[in-house]
Amino acid sequence: MKSEKDCVYELLATASYFNQHSQLKPYAYQILFEQMAERHLFQLHLNIDETMQHGLAWALISMSVEVVTPIEKSMTLYGNTWFSAHRGPYFRRELLIKDAHGQVMFKGSTHSVLLDIEKRSVFRKKVIPFPMHEPTPVFLLEASPGYKIDVDMASVLERTVQPSQIDCLGHVNNCRYGELAYDVFSEDEQENLKDLKRMDIYFLSELRAGDHFTMRKACESNQLFFQGYNNTKDDVSFNIVMDFNSE
Repeated sequence: MKSEKDCVYELLATASYFNQHSQLKPYAYQILFEQMAERHLFQLHLNIDETMQHGLAWALISMSVEVVTPIEKSMTLYGNTWFSAHRGPYFRRELLIKDAHGQVMFKGSTHSVLLDIEKRSVFRKKVIPFPMHEPTPVFLLEASPGYKIDVDMASVLERTVQPSQIDCLGHVNNCRYGELAYDVFSEDEQENLKDLKRMDIYFLSELRAGDHFTMRKACESNQLFFQGYNNTKDDVSFNIVMDFNSE
């Protein structure tokens, strides 16, 4: 098989990914990566249908994205992704998205674990029950699987997990977390998405059907912080940090 880095996927930035100011919504970066990753894992026989035969599924733990050039509506994009490192339970993957002329639009890294579906816990055995190729240690940015928000946050919205937010694994899909954060953007923050330069999302605990949670938010310098606090389980579900270019 050819190298992972040689696999290229065509993606389309559709109108639904943009807001009323023609700025790409933050969670669209997640959706574009998901489109590419699922097709890529299918080619590698590492997609969910294959892993579930062993009672396992890939679960995203973190995603870091650096925006290089703003994406415009109806733009055709081309993406690459590759498995770059394996340390402990964490599998790191890089992603690179370009336009038709080879201009980098955004790049990023993700950390994932294998989830034992029955136990709802991280699979930590050293031997994985299906073949995995060796990683390609080419890294696109500094990224880690965890981060602790150390700012005072205000509660801004109470919500309940809806059936439409649940995916095939029985929890809120990771792409929905960026959507939940965007729902508490102010109008000025929506308009200023053109200045987004980096987004880091950390998934700490599952949100499941019917869970009640609180969206928390803080602003500090050129950063926005978001946190989803699961009131039903009394724990933090996710943290998101967005960095913006200064004026």
